[in-house]
Amino acid sequence: MNGWMFMNKNPPESHKGTVVLLHGILRSKTDMLMLERALRKEGYQTLNILYPSREKSLEDITTFVAECIENAPDYDPNMPLHFVTHSMGGLVARYYIATHRPQTLGKVVMLSPPNTGSEFADFFNESQIMGPVFRAIFGPASEQLTTGYRHIDGDIDYPLGVIAGSASINPLAPWVLDGDHDGIVPVERTKIKGMSDHIVMAATHTFMMFNPEVIAQVLAFLEDGRFKPQ
Repeated sequence: MNGWMFMNKNPPESHKGTVVLLHGILRSKTDMLMLERALRKEGYQTLNILYPSREKSLEDITTFVAECIENAPDYDPNMPLHFVTHSMGGLVARYYIATHRPQTLGKVVMLSPPNTGSEFADFFNESQIMGPVFRAIFGPASEQLTTGYRHIDGDIDYPLGVIAGSASINPLAPWVLDGDHDGIVPVERTKIKGMSDHIVMAATHTFMMFNPEVIAQVLAFLEDGRFKPQ
């Protein structure tokens, strides 16, 4: 596991539990460093996992993440275990909770998760020309990002807050996506039955994890189980 995860300690008196950070596909744990610093400042211990997003299916990624959590030297199974995710990392969190649910599960915050897929994945996956390239780049999980894929996870019966983006820098998005979107995932596709709260912010899919206002909302949900009124 060495090299795949990064944990930071906090003084015991300020320890609010561990927050598992899960990046999106084609991304890395460096994308979650600003969030990680903000969480540590608020007294959370963090476990920022770099997982092989292009090499495994969601099921196999889940197994990998579970091993990272279980083998983390400072992980305390008696303390709350929260999740903050970006994009496909939200699906990984859903799979982990469905198959390895900890007794001390805390709150979950997802940034722009393709909870019911994305028409972008449909567009590329179904293209005779781009399909093979899309699957080669995105790997075994590529099909699992489409809108018709049925996931294995169960009901959302835990505190879940979802932040969707409504700004785009993707020039192809208007040709592929309908309604409000962040350039990759439509706002409606981020929603899932059972979620506790949902907000839309003027942020892009690619950079929303660096947005100070988004980070503030993540902290608010972890603290109160609700987002701040905008």
